[in-house]
Amino acid sequence: MVSIDLGSNNVAIVVGVKTHDGKIAIADSCIREVQGVTRGEIKNIERVAASIEKAVQEVEQKLGIKIIDAFTGISGQGIKCAKNSYYVFVGKDGEIREEDVRKLGESMRNVQAPEGEKIIQIIPQNYIVDGEEEVADPVGMFGKKLEATFNFIIAENNAVNRLQKALAKVGIEQAHMFVNALASAEAVVLPDEKELGVAVLDIGGGTTDITIFHDNMVRHAGVIPIGSNSINKDIRAYGILERYVESLKIKFGSAVKEGASTDKLISIPGLTSRDPKEISFYNLAAIIEARMLDIIEYVQMEIRNSGYEGRLGAGFVITGGGALLKDLDTLIQNTTGQHVRIATPIVAVDDESVEAASDPRLSTAIGLLLKGIELGKKTRVNIEAQQEEEEQQPAPETPSTINDVYAAKKRNSDNETNEVTDIPEDTEEETHEKGRKPGFFKKMIGKFTEIFDVIDDSEI
Repeated sequence: MVSIDLGSNNVAIVVGVKTHDGKIAIADSCIREVQGVTRGEIKNIERVAASIEKAVQEVEQKLGIKIIDAFTGISGQGIKCAKNSYYVFVGKDGEIREEDVRKLGESMRNVQAPEGEKIIQIIPQNYIVDGEEEVADPVGMFGKKLEATFNFIIAENNAVNRLQKALAKVGIEQAHMFVNALASAEAVVLPDEKELGVAVLDIGGGTTDITIFHDNMVRHAGVIPIGSNSINKDIRAYGILERYVESLKIKFGSAVKEGASTDKLISIPGLTSRDPKEISFYNLAAIIEARMLDIIEYVQMEIRNSGYEGRLGAGFVITGGGALLKDLDTLIQNTTGQHVRIATPIVAVDDESVEAASDPRLSTAIGLLLKGIELGKKTRVNIEAQQEEEEQQPAPETPSTINDVYAAKKRNSDNETNEVTDIPEDTEEETHEKGRKPGFFKKMIGKFTEIFDVIDDSEI
């Protein structure tokens, strides 16, 4: 299965296989910079398509495959949540059966979205029997009237169409579209957190997705029109070049200014080698803290409007690129008084893929695969090119496990020093590349061949 997560800053692609226990075995993943997206909305289709194509080609070359279609997600300010209630009468004997629940759910498919918008997903809430007893599963109970409230996740048609057009320019179809907020939440949240009540925040570059669970149900989903890019704008105001900002923020920044040194400085190359820029650790932390407090304020407002303020027993789960900020959990906990957990999508993958899933920027892409599994859907790839190549060439040495490649990278990373020095003039923002040698995907196909719809060139 293949998923493509298009964010404001990056496009993430994950290729994986469903395991026997419903988790994901990651074959490969790729995160690359994207252009043409602002606050989760596609503004320039040509630039977006070029960014997607570059990432897709990288994955295809490493695995020896051709991606035909993929699971995708949608975000942006146009995502909103609306509620609607309906009821059905139960049969003569009064016993509520599966067909009664199904009939109630199917009646919601006739609900029309407002003009210019599209219903992406319908999520049932707790059911009510005879206007009194509220239950999660009414099947087997007795009553005359079965009622339920449904959450409708709605997106703007323009956003949906632009994403489809961008993918079409790359020659990829949508296997299914999901809501990013729900996908990333499913990849990181734990069962106990869903029961107690939790707000999952996926902090991206241009937006922050929020999903609220309570009593094991999705109660609310929304998108806040501000993300970690707001921090970058303030850092650039110090005269710091764009290409150094993200690295400076992640490597040396903190979300808590208290305790940060006012005397210790970071030197960054300026317009010329003779014109370096300097910023203190304290000022950098002050910028990050101020912008993150803005995001937290929006989040608290969203929670109040959802009706679940004071009902989040498990507090917050934070993921996405913004989760990479140092001390972010401390800031949110101090501000809200709630427990905070920084999460990566490792709960969604098998043991051998834990290292590969250790980046919170992959949460949505992995979550999209989970949502596909939940619906029993598949994506298609063409592996003929790889098979022909392997028949002509000796099989390359393949890592014994999925983690070998990543473990080696981690060992190399651990050997690097973390001393604060001048940022080199030619430093570029680090890219996230998790590759593997050809041959792995074919082995996964052999083991889980029933999961894939494999087609040949004649069917493209």
